[in-house]
Amino acid sequence: MKVIKHLTLFLLLTLPVHAQNIMTSSPYSMFGIGEIVTGLYGSNSAMGGVSTGMRGTWLLNTENPAGLTGLDTLRLFAETSAFMKSESYQSKNGNSNAFTGNMSAFTLAGRIMPHWYMAAGLTPYSSVGYYFQSTEPLEGSPGSYYTSTFEGYGGLSKVYLTNAFMLGKNLSVGVNVSYIFGNTKLTESQSSISVENRMYTHAFYADFGLQYHRQIGKETAFTIGAVYGYKQRLSIENSIAIVYSSSETEESKRNTTQYLPQFAGIGGSLAYKKCTYALDYDFHQYSSLSSGDSRVKFRDSHKLRLGFDYSPNGYSSSSFWKRSSYKAGVNLSTPYLQINGQKGYTYRFSAGMGLPVTNGRINVALYYDKTQLNNDVYGQSTFGMTVSYTLSELFYKLKL
Repeated sequence: MKVIKHLTLFLLLTLPVHAQNIMTSSPYSMFGIGEIVTGLYGSNSAMGGVSTGMRGTWLLNTENPAGLTGLDTLRLFAETSAFMKSESYQSKNGNSNAFTGNMSAFTLAGRIMPHWYMAAGLTPYSSVGYYFQSTEPLEGSPGSYYTSTFEGYGGLSKVYLTNAFMLGKNLSVGVNVSYIFGNTKLTESQSSISVENRMYTHAFYADFGLQYHRQIGKETAFTIGAVYGYKQRLSIENSIAIVYSSSETEESKRNTTQYLPQFAGIGGSLAYKKCTYALDYDFHQYSSLSSGDSRVKFRDSHKLRLGFDYSPNGYSSSSFWKRSSYKAGVNLSTPYLQINGQKGYTYRFSAGMGLPVTNGRINVALYYDKTQLNNDVYGQSTFGMTVSYTLSELFYKLKL
């Protein structure tokens, strides 16, 4: 019960501040609902983020909620994740660099009753974080210029409750019921005057998962899965204020509309002896989002993820390295942003290890992420590391 006590306290302390955490430094996070957060948490980050067809006795898979039914039935699990990354941005107007790091997710999971599994947690959904300056000529005054400073922070967080059910020996279904909320503040400053756009939104949401798992030999098993999330309207409360050096005037209040994009995915994994091979395909309908700028448009994204895991599966008396696991993955996708009509590509390479520790495991992933739009309109390169700590506690005495 110590795990429940301490980690539930951690979750309650983290909740109020999570929506304010800056998890990106991209100037294009000012558009839509911010930069969508992916690949910064979970024990499968080193495997390219594969999830749709993944399950395991220590895998807290809430990306496909049906995957929870693969957990060890005698244990309660808690998992927390953190990241750090160095980002570099390039465009025709110049280059910039930034370093960010933060806690990124928390999950508590386990079996409730035979055939019924649950999880609860907190993860980021999107993030806004940028700072840059622009110098323009002053109209009517040749040789004179003014400087504008643009700054923004905030984003959306997701609190979720996952339920998963085994409908038979091989088939599982699951649902994530989520509450998505967050604040964002965008500021444009000139001299002693600032214009602040403050936004707040919240909504309930649900997404669904399905898995079919089958053992086809003593050392061979396969899993196929599917996920789906519907398009959800977000009503965003906007207040615009003019801030002077010593006073503030609220100019207007109005509501705008954005959407959580519809998505669907299929995937599968094959476990053969000590190796696991996984493949996912995802589609996200980001074109339902509006940027508010004619030069920037959202477009639908297609993503292909491949992952590999080698686990020697050594006994508790075996060496440390035989009890560790070794992972690698590739993530290929089309960018969801289109700038000045230019499309491009995104890819990610990742590798890492799962390390045994007392009463748990630590999964470490290193990754390189690259986004490039045509004609050098925009480019982003990221070197990063994620760390996930999964803690377990025997819970069999209270099982129903």
